[in-house]
This record gives sequence, structure tokens and C-alpha cells, in this order.
Amino acid sequence: MTEITEGKAKILIPDPVEFSREGKFDPAWSPVFYNPRMVFNRDVSVLAVSVISPSSVLDAMAATGIRGIRFVLEGGVNGEVIFNDKNPVAIELISKNIELNRITNYKIMRADANSIMHQLKVDYTDLDPFGSPAPFLFAALSSLRRKGVLGVTATDLSALEGKSITACNRKYGASGKRLNYSKEAGLRVLLAKIAREAAVQEKGILPLISFYKDYYYRLFVKTVDGAKRADKALEQIGMLYECQNCGFSFMDKECQVKCPMCGGEVNAYGPAWIGKLNSIDFLNRMKERLDKAPQINNPNSVKRLLDSLISENGMGPYYRIDVLASKLKVNMPPTHRLIDCLEDGTRTHFDERGIKTSKSFDQLIECMKNLA
Repeated sequence: MTEITEGKAKILIPDPVEFSREGKFDPAWSPVFYNPRMVFNRDVSVLAVSVISPSSVLDAMAATGIRGIRFVLEGGVNGEVIFNDKNPVAIELISKNIELNRITNYKIMRADANSIMHQLKVDYTDLDPFGSPAPFLFAALSSLRRKGVLGVTATDLSALEGKSITACNRKYGASGKRLNYSKEAGLRVLLAKIAREAAVQEKGILPLISFYKDYYYRLFVKTVDGAKRADKALEQIGMLYECQNCGFSFMDKECQVKCPMCGGEVNAYGPAWIGKLNSIDFLNRMKERLDKAPQINNPNSVKRLLDSLISENGMGPYYRIDVLASKLKVNMPPTHRLIDCLEDGTRTHFDERGIKTSKSFDQLIECMKNLA
């Protein structure tokens, strides 16, 4: 074992040197999973949980226990934290790490994640599986008390983005053609899946924060009980479209086969969430907490993400500047100049080549041509 520090937590993890192969190391090779590339994910999660302020927490796939421990030390969780994992080696490690960090209000359980989530009722459940969260969503939603919050990580972007459309159909019930704004499309497909699973339990969802980073999606949704709330959430599910000819991108509840701009054929993808991806109030409260969180690994990166999510919220799908330039047969303009020309545009955290704007597609094309 080796000890590392993350945030305010001191954590024992299996020594990566012992489980390296030919000088390389993959966290999946370790007997207990700890991924240092997910520090940013956990930093954002700590801030989110500090705003949610749950009285009870379930870390459904706890591994080393790092998330739950940081929720207590940095997220202000005073209520019971339940650490669950089906791996007996992980259970031993969680116990040591809880003792190391002097956590007092806790419970350790060894069970299948779906089984334990069906048995418990908590204010916040954290679901961080290896790969797709799809097999666990129904149970995770059922584990929540009234107005409970679910935190979800998904790393199976190949399926969600439409690179593997058959896998997307199997796991998330979505199909169609992969779009040039696939990173946003994948997140919206995931949200739609969560909304449908919640609706079966007569719950609606309200996205608090949803984002893409590196190779994963992370989102937090608040649940609201009642059939009418479930129906209202389902009204936010539709289809995503992109014109094969002119590149116009849009979202609609109705089935579309022709582009409303040029009459060309459209590629469709979904069903997907077509509502807002974030709560501005929740993001602003996270920013306030960030100013008082010196333990965050890279506060500037977290602030940039939150600022980007605030500026993007409520806008339609992003446009890839390089794709539009290719369709128009013009040189790709610098992003900052295009945003200045539009007077109402922003970079997107989804793709460094992308922008979002509330201006019309005609105005976007006019700026592209004028800057060529």
C-alpha cells in the first residue's frame, strides 16, 4: 500500500508500482480501483455536495472510499455516509481509510450496488461505475428520498456519442446518426435515459449540473416526486438534428426529416434531453463555495468550467467551426473573432473547436463569410 493526499483526505491505495505491467499502469489492474485522473471529477462533486447539503449519503461503489471521505471532510456532510462495495479487498481498505481520516458517522456495507440501492433511502446517492451507469440507474433513483439528488459518472462515451450506435441503443434506447456535436448529444441522451427511468417511478428530474470532461460525463439531477412532475420532465425529451447540407443544428420534440433552413435532409439522434443542462442558481452557489475551498486541486479549472456552463446554459447545440468552414468552403476564422462578430456567442466546454450562440443560423453564417 501507499498513502496519497487528495483534498483534505489521506488515502491508502494499492501501490501502482506493484501492479504495473511493462512499465505501464492502468487503475483497472489494481485490486481496488483508484483513478488519479478523476481528481477533477471528485473536486467538482465535493463542491456540488456542499451545496446539496444532504443529511445522508450513499457511495454505492466506494472502492477506496475517497469520495465519501471527501464529502465529510470538505463537503460539510455531517449525517451518515454509507460506503458500499462488493469487493472484500475494497471493504478492508475503506475501513482503514475511514480510520485514517477519523470519520465517525458512517456505515460500511458489502453488497451488490443494485441490491443495496433498492434497500436504502438516502438524500444523495453517488454512482460512479466503471463504464456505463445504465444498469444501475433505476436502482439508484429508487434509493433517493423525496427531493433526493443523484450524482452520476459515465465513461462509455463511445456508446453515448453514437460511435457505437448498437451499444447506445442497447444501453440507452437511443439511435440514429452520429452528429458533429456528439459530445453534447451524448450527455443529452444520458439525461433522457435518467428521466425515463425516473418517470417509471413517478419522479421527475431537474438537472443541477451536467458536463463533459476528458473522457467522461458527470451530472447531478434532483428528483421531484409525482406523476405530473414525471410527465413534465418527459416533455423535455425530443430529438437532436443536424442538416447534412448546410449544417444547421437544432432540437425538437417533433419528428423532422427536412432542414427548416435549406430543405436538405437531416441526421437525427435520440431520444435526448432537449431542456436546460444546468441550474444557474446551483452553479453560482458552487462558485461561492469554490472561493472558500482552498483544498480543491485546481480551482482555476473548476471556475472556468462553472463559468462556461453558466454562459452556455439554455442555448441550442454547439457548432463546430471547422465543419461549418468546410461546408462554406472558407477558411476557419479565429474563435474569438467569430464570437465578437456575433456579439452573443460563447466557447463551449464540450469542444475547443465549438461555439454556442443565441443568434440565428443566418447571422452565424454571415459572420463566418465576413471573417473568411
